[in-house]
Amino acid sequence: MQRGLVVLQAALSLVLLIGAGLFSQSLNRLQSTDLKLDTTNRYIVHINPQTAGYTQTELETLYQTMEQRFHALPGVKKVGFATYTAMEDNNSSNGIQVHGQPDLRLDASFVKANAEYFDSVGTHVVMGRGISPRDTSTAPPVAVVNQSFVKAFFKDLNPIGQFIGSPEPGSTMDFEVVGVVEDTAYTTVRWKNHRMIFVPMMQRPVNSKEPIKNDETLYAGAIVLQTERPMNNMEALARATLGSINPNLTVIKFQEFQEQIADRFTQDRLIARLTMLFGALALLLATIGLYGVTAYTVVRQTPEIGIRMALGAARSRVIASVMRGAVLQAAIGLTIGIPVALLCVRFVKAQLYEITGAGAAVMAAAIGTLAVAACIAGIIPARRAAGIDPAQALRME
Repeated sequence: MQRGLVVLQAALSLVLLIGAGLFSQSLNRLQSTDLKLDTTNRYIVHINPQTAGYTQTELETLYQTMEQRFHALPGVKKVGFATYTAMEDNNSSNGIQVHGQPDLRLDASFVKANAEYFDSVGTHVVMGRGISPRDTSTAPPVAVVNQSFVKAFFKDLNPIGQFIGSPEPGSTMDFEVVGVVEDTAYTTVRWKNHRMIFVPMMQRPVNSKEPIKNDETLYAGAIVLQTERPMNNMEALARATLGSINPNLTVIKFQEFQEQIADRFTQDRLIARLTMLFGALALLLATIGLYGVTAYTVVRQTPEIGIRMALGAARSRVIASVMRGAVLQAAIGLTIGIPVALLCVRFVKAQLYEITGAGAAVMAAAIGTLAVAACIAGIIPARRAAGIDPAQALRME
């Protein structure tokens, strides 16, 4: 019974060690993914002009004022506005149709932004142009799409100059595509082929049936500030700048851009740490159990060991004999644990990022860790057995 429990502990610890390795590997891949964003000296200031009492007709003047005030701060290079920012827990999507393609209707995420937004988050324009300061509320409506949008809607066609709009009946396809930006990560790294549309902050469809006073998409949710150097007092400066415009215009949340991105990996980081903790505890219990069973066996076999040593058995053979029993139990645990671990991977595969199974490196690391623990657990009682005085052992009952 004792040995059976030790074998089960070894098998369980192997399963948890493999799980810890997989989740850690998944976390590393998530964090090392190229997000196509630049976080250097960038700060996110979350605001809510609506709660500050601003109506939609007052927003264009407000945004111009905020942009001027922030640019007046020493060290500020870019001031970007957007309804929500990259790698933020937010998303707004709409059904989209391209003029001349009535049968192709897909959803795309919709972001409103100002002219400096792309530069402020490090997104590069790869075709055409980005949003311009000339794209005001009175200018013809334009849109900038990302590469995934182009692949889904245009394939080999040139997207520049094409018109897009809502698939609803009566849509006039108001927005002209004027540029394409690279695919950057929004909401989560796991979202592949994320179709996105970026529209100037104050622009609306020309023939929109919705009154401007009901259009809540005109409210910016965040300001992205790019500075020439790290600024430890940026939060205080942001609060003071907004307060000088309107005391009711407060900072809802302030973060460095890198912190905002790191927050999106919190759950994955927690799972990885928990599996590592459980794996370490299971390994510790298996090691202690293996040590206890081996030490108990040595105590019971003390007279036998004494007889062998009295008849000339070498100490190395005694150590090898004791170690053989400990390693055998660990090996049986490995035999049970490996197929169980491979089976369990199938159930957690959906939570792993770009990992379809237990790789050789993870398996080898887990097996090696358990083997080392088994050797440590066995070597201590084995050396104690080799140090037994034959004469004293023969006198023991």
